[in-house]
Amino acid sequence: MTEEHRYSVKSRWVEDRIVTMEIEGKTMLKSAPPRDFWEDCPDETYSPEDLFLASAVTCYSVSIPGVAKRFHADFDDFEVTGKGHLAKGEHGWEFEEITIDAKITVSSESDEKKMKKVAERAHTYCVVANSMSCPVKLKYKILRTDT
Repeated sequence: MTEEHRYSVKSRWVEDRIVTMEIEGKTMLKSAPPRDFWEDCPDETYSPEDLFLASAVTCYSVSIPGVAKRFHADFDDFEVTGKGHLAKGEHGWEFEEITIDAKITVSSESDEKKMKKVAERAHTYCVVANSMSCPVKLKYKILRTDT
């Protein structure tokens, strides 16, 4: 396995405060400031704030199956939501914190115990959360279908 990974994104101006986010071989997205900062923001655009929060949530989400496999833990389903809080900081607006809330459904007591460790380790190993300067907090519930 390589010791280094590199990623590339290109952004182009479209009009006004709208830009594209382009990654080779993937669907292009349009981005603009959120309505909080630009009331004319088109509904179909993603804001950088949306994408920042989505990065933390999806990184955690894709980590769950990988960590579960290593722990030999089975899950039936999971859902992850995230909330971010912006506040005025030293250099303007910044994310003060992000909270990730996961609900993981399992079928057995054995998997319930394993999935508690999985939920925590997935958070510990999340590359994106580890790279953010704001705290990324985790809340999770393990739900059983056999009770």
